[in-house]
Amino acid sequence: MSRQTHTDNKSRIPKNSLLFEKIVPALLILMGVVTLGLMVFAAGVLLGFVHF
Repeated sequence: MSRQTHTDNKSRIPKNSLLFEKIVPALLILMGVVTLGLMVFAAGVLLGFVHF
């Protein structure tokens, strides 16, 4: 049985990566906001608040 230490990290994400520290979280938040907006829009259509 082997123990994994903090120095035996097999992560492929490089330290201080702009992509994984800034861009990916920003895209996830943006996609969440877009999804929430689409859900509100769909609810408005179903409830009759939005007319075409």
